[in-house]
Amino acid sequence: MDDDLGLSDRESDEGSEEALTPAELINKLEEAWLNEKFAPELLETKSEIVECVMEQLNHMEQNLHRAQPGDLKISFHHMEIERIRYMLSSYLRGRLVKIEKYFPHILDKEKTRAEGEPPHLSPEEFAFAKEYMTNTETLLKGLALRHMPPNLQSVDLLKSGKCLSLDIN
Repeated sequence: MDDDLGLSDRESDEGSEEALTPAELINKLEEAWLNEKFAPELLETKSEIVECVMEQLNHMEQNLHRAQPGDLKISFHHMEIERIRYMLSSYLRGRLVKIEKYFPHILDKEKTRAEGEPPHLSPEEFAFAKEYMTNTETLLKGLALRHMPPNLQSVDLLKSGKCLSLDIN
């Protein structure tokens, strides 16, 4: 069934010599998603898997557009695309939730990471975390700290840890 729509093409990881089939790639995404979902801390980034899955999704959608209208296989492949898209967005959303919740600790850990140690944040996630920290500090200063006595107008977000939870609705 996959061969009819050209979905069994082999994709390769950039910078990697091994080629992964789309099924192996989806299995790796599912493993990363479940690990991230159930881990209490932010795990190391799997950005190469995310990029490959996004490329594979684009390829699958292009193949669906080329398929014959009215073919029953189209609806099955469309459901599979939506399932993969859900796993991918849930994986990324879970990472962002952890970054938002623990950004001071995560940024500190990322800055003090050893040279050979793999990063826990992708470049985009790192930029997001830095911007989120800046915005949080600006919000705290604008809402509360400017009304405090001068000796209390600074805050160390890393020391404030868990007690800093901004849920503004």
